[in-house]
Amino acid sequence: MDPAIQSEMGKQHKTDPLVTLQDAGKAFGKTEVLRDITLTIARGEVLGLVGPNGGGKSTLLLLMAGLLHPTAGTVRVCGITAHELALTSAGKVGLVTARPGLYPLLTGRENLQHFAGLFGLSRDEIERKAAPLLEALALGEGLDRRVGTWSTGMQQKLSLVRALLLSPEVLLFDEPTANLDPVATQTLYETLRGRADEGLACALVTHDLAAAESICDRVLLLEGTIRRELAYAERRTPPTSRLLEAWREELDGP
Repeated sequence: MDPAIQSEMGKQHKTDPLVTLQDAGKAFGKTEVLRDITLTIARGEVLGLVGPNGGGKSTLLLLMAGLLHPTAGTVRVCGITAHELALTSAGKVGLVTARPGLYPLLTGRENLQHFAGLFGLSRDEIERKAAPLLEALALGEGLDRRVGTWSTGMQQKLSLVRALLLSPEVLLFDEPTANLDPVATQTLYETLRGRADEGLACALVTHDLAAAESICDRVLLLEGTIRRELAYAERRTPPTSRLLEAWREELDGP
């Protein structure tokens, strides 16, 4: 990394890194997408990833999730290579993308039972662990309707529940609020920040710079490599506004 850029980097205030990349790179054939990526994400930290389209943000998340192999350097999560973790303990990493990836002909409940069942959770465990998440995200009433009839926001919140059911240690968010209304967006950001405060390591890819500055502990500007890193010393909270609060109060009722 350029020394001039490195000198601007704030001192990381968290400890116990769960995600570590050292000189990581990724190429597809002759096309180099990422190079010289060195970073950590600690417990309790939200790392923001911003940058232009094609800058490698989504590819970086897929490396962390172990769904892609680096073509250079190393990517380690929870002490082992990310790919090995994906093969042996995939539930330790939760990935939420802009496309929820649910089965539209199954109900919300059936989707949770299917995906969590793949990791060995019983129906009783799924119901018990899902209940507080569904209540917090206001999904209880529609749970027995086919997901194909749900709004995009409801589907996105269900995909978050699906990820959290497995009690991950690392949460990766790839533009999770794309096409969501402001209330659903706020709910997802609050959940992300809350889970980080409980000790998870989180990474957020977003084009919403205000949100990145508000809820992230550090933000990386990524364009093939890390161009700049900004750190924030004070506690961050999800962005809000008087208009959004009025909207939420109106939706919640008196």
